[in-house]
Amino acid sequence: MRLFVALDLPGPVLDALVRFQRELTATGADIKQVERENLHFTVKFLGEVTEAAAAEAKSRLAALPSHGAEVELKGVGAFPDRLRPRVVWAGVSRADSLLIEPIAKEVSAALAGIGESDTRRFQAHVTLARVRSPKNTRGLSARIGEASEASFGPVKLTELKLKSSRLTPAGPVYTDIGVYRLR
Repeated sequence: MRLFVALDLPGPVLDALVRFQRELTATGADIKQVERENLHFTVKFLGEVTEAAAAEAKSRLAALPSHGAEVELKGVGAFPDRLRPRVVWAGVSRADSLLIEPIAKEVSAALAGIGESDTRRFQAHVTLARVRSPKNTRGLSARIGEASEASFGPVKLTELKLKSSRLTPAGPVYTDIGVYRLR
């Protein structure tokens, strides 16, 4: 099964993100929006794991003493960068990122040896859209730049979720297989 650990988002912030996704589409760029129900902060991607590894991940996550946080979802950017966007995301301020990073570090340490290893530095972000072709990326880049400081509202991070991801032709389908309260 394909697994990842995430922090979900509350409704009002999702509404603001969906409105912004419509603005991205209005640029005429060839993008695929992430569905509203799939918008989240990815804390750790595990990839394909066995049932036994999934059970071990559940057990380790249940033992974490993680603390929640309240952050402001703010700013828009792109990977690898705004001028060559492949993934468009919403982020948090640097100060608020420092509130999410300890959660990611705890999760990563707890799940060491399970799933794929990742040496990239954690960057708190919510993927909004994936760019499918270079069509009108100039307009998309301009909109991303205009929204570099846009605020989407506060987010109270109260639960960590272990999710399975089933890939389908219509897009991924995520299922919560473990939910862990943050203190």
